[in-house]
Amino acid sequence: MENNKKPLGFINAAITRWPIIKPLFSFLKDRFSIIDLANPDATIEGIKKDIEFRGFSLWILIFSIFIASIGLNVNSTAVVIGAMLISPLMGPIMGLGLSLGINDFKLLTRSLKNLGVAIGIGLVVSAFYFLVSPISTPSNELFTRTNPTLLDVLVAFFGGLAGILAGSRKEKNNVIPGVAIATALMPPLCTAGYGLAHGDWHYFFGALYLFLINAALIATSTTLIVRYLRFPLQEILDPVRAKKSSRYFTIGLIIIIVPSIYIMYRTVTDSINQGKIETYLTEYVDYPGTEILKEKVTFNNGTPEVTLVLFGDRVPIELAEKWSTSFSQKFSGTLSIVQDEKEAQGFEEMSKMVQLYSEGRDEARSFQEKISSLEGELVQLEQQLIPSNLSAEIRINYPDLERFSIGTLQYDIDSISDGSLVPVAFVNWKASVDSLTLGQRNQQLENWLKLRLEKETVLVQPMP
Repeated sequence: MENNKKPLGFINAAITRWPIIKPLFSFLKDRFSIIDLANPDATIEGIKKDIEFRGFSLWILIFSIFIASIGLNVNSTAVVIGAMLISPLMGPIMGLGLSLGINDFKLLTRSLKNLGVAIGIGLVVSAFYFLVSPISTPSNELFTRTNPTLLDVLVAFFGGLAGILAGSRKEKNNVIPGVAIATALMPPLCTAGYGLAHGDWHYFFGALYLFLINAALIATSTTLIVRYLRFPLQEILDPVRAKKSSRYFTIGLIIIIVPSIYIMYRTVTDSINQGKIETYLTEYVDYPGTEILKEKVTFNNGTPEVTLVLFGDRVPIELAEKWSTSFSQKFSGTLSIVQDEKEAQGFEEMSKMVQLYSEGRDEARSFQEKISSLEGELVQLEQQLIPSNLSAEIRINYPDLERFSIGTLQYDIDSISDGSLVPVAFVNWKASVDSLTLGQRNQQLENWLKLRLEKETVLVQPMP
């Protein structure tokens, strides 16, 4: 009894010594309290209603499976999110957690039965879709559901906490849709259907494991909150039976979680090693006239397997073997150098495309240089055809000109058979020049320009 009183005595002494602690303690207790806002009876009834898959809810489940499968198939995140929002899978999983929290074993059996039905329907419907779908290549949305880690465990746990807390409030809110998105129950189940349809057991077991992790952690978090909020128990277990049930529950949870910890460890380790490998290849794989066309790094149970496809000058066999030996000693893995014509045939085609692009770019640059050169020659030719002082002479001889512009154009008309450059003057006469004499004035200017420029053809046109 003394041991139980010690903490209270410590708190009372602290409050007596530092009076500020009491209001602070009360403030924090009021802020973080969730018990006063709970509505156990309504929560239990609400969860029980969502457990059964029958009629309306069953068809909603089927439709959400199809939507999720399509989204995964075409790699559309938005479609997958939509499927998660309408999915009713949260019902039996939260029912499972509730049954464990209130010792309702009839509800436990009912929840497990409906969860099994949902899993079976999910696998069958998604497998059917992926069998008939014309797109068989696995998308990135599918691949990301095959390697569950400890992070997925944490997301499912905290998502489940948010879901049961929101559901237990007297005042309902819109947290559940967000929980459905965060915990992602439907996508891994449909991904398992893809693996089943195509006989890809890595996809099947990896995705199914992710689904089981999410379901188990949502149920666990529901159980913990239900116990914390002191929901009314349906059956009072004797201490021996209660202890045994708790032990079995803990062992099962550990069995589910431990593989995800190992997968996360392996994922992080492989990521770090891949960075080291890429740095090593950049520094040590170097040969004049040779480039790395493609670099492929994979890990087989932690052992790196690297394939380098080279193009350019052929690397001597002795040097390639030296690179492979050095890599094996440093990373305990394998390094394969591909430069054989048959092995690298596909990559050589890519190399040819790169070469053609490079040649086309050089040719375009050459054309641009030629165009610039021709433009320079054109300017020089214009300067030869049209003297620099011609404008001043025109103003003296034709004071009635308001505006004028003179240059050279290449005309292709009958009167000009050679298609050579022709001087062209664009003129705008003053208003004092009447329309009757306008043609005469243009003709006079044209004749004068012919004599001045010593050209058989000169064109005089109205200013545009």
